[in-house]
Amino acid sequence: MNYEFMYAAYSVAWVIIFAYIFIIDKKQSKIQKEIEFLKQIEK
Repeated sequence: MNYEFMYAAYSVAWVIIFAYIFIIDKKQSKIQKEIEFLKQIEK
């Protein structure tokens, strides 16, 4: 059995997962900043 392809597939999958988490974190951070800005305007 050729484990190199399996290793490559798992590596690509983990890279995609971490990239997705990073993108979601950036979006969540931006939304949190917008919420704080709106709270300041409301006061």
